[in-house]
Amino acid sequence: MPAPFCPPSFPVRHRLPRGGWRGGALAVLLLAGCGKQETKPEADVLARGVGWTIRVEDFRHWWTTRPGPADSPQARTEVLGRLMERASLAQAARQAGMDRDPETATQIESLLIARLQEQQLKPLLDAVKISDEDLHAAYEAGRDTAFQKPAAVKLAALWFNTRGQPPLEARYRPRLEEIRAQVSVPGEAFPIAAGFGPVAVGNTEHKSSRLMGGDLGWLDDAPGSDPWRNAVLEAAAALHQPGELSAVTATKEGLFLVRLTERRASSIQSFEEARPRLAQTLLEQRRRDVEEQFTRKILNAAPVQRFDDRLPALAPLPPAAVATPVRPELPAPKR
Repeated sequence: MPAPFCPPSFPVRHRLPRGGWRGGALAVLLLAGCGKQETKPEADVLARGVGWTIRVEDFRHWWTTRPGPADSPQARTEVLGRLMERASLAQAARQAGMDRDPETATQIESLLIARLQEQQLKPLLDAVKISDEDLHAAYEAGRDTAFQKPAAVKLAALWFNTRGQPPLEARYRPRLEEIRAQVSVPGEAFPIAAGFGPVAVGNTEHKSSRLMGGDLGWLDDAPGSDPWRNAVLEAAAALHQPGELSAVTATKEGLFLVRLTERRASSIQSFEEARPRLAQTLLEQRRRDVEEQFTRKILNAAPVQRFDDRLPALAPLPPAAVATPVRPELPAPKR
């Protein structure tokens, strides 16, 4: 249908136009028709509904992610139809207030934050570099504290879980005393590096070390949070020369016989030793600083109002999630 003719604007007169009432009505209808002319949608709009618009970029995105047949007029029509259906359903959910549901709003916010960080924060983080000058300066600043290697001992142990019960202690103590006497005899039967050797297979309940001569590896020579480890270190406290044996020691953690295989004094890590961990630490610190500055800049640009005085009046809140317990320094032996 051809577009209606729109007469040029003319000044308003205080009299009816020629033609009387009929002529005036015709003029009004012509002007109304001009005012209701629909504007042509933008060239990139493929469909539009109440509260939603599908543009070419939306179509291209969904086209690349869709499973389906190769390009064809029918395939394009079907994809547009699915997009229109999706947009209409999403708008219906918004009209029902579902986008204001706390759980849904949280998920939407998480997606938006992730996209913001990917597009704006990630390039800033990727640009963070640590120079050799930075590394040397940080090493010198913490040389005598952060890069000190603590004293350590390498031990082998035989252990029985006596559970603090005298009958069990009386049962296993003779076996450990006999092994102690055998190992104490100088010779090649029990080389220091081998710990207790094959004897450990049937004379310890510590499963992770029984096939390795009771070898526990290197332990920092300082108490920690694991009672079993502390009992081993306490039994080895008086040992100084490689090959020395502790007494057969009974504690609440069980019955122990410990052999020192090597002792290492505290020392300072060299720059090359410290470099990998130092570089990682500095990089993580710099990136945290960049992330904090990024967030602070956004917060400062959009002032908010807080009403902390309303918090005490809230109804009782559910208990917080229980924190995951910290793992022991050494896997506790199976009891």
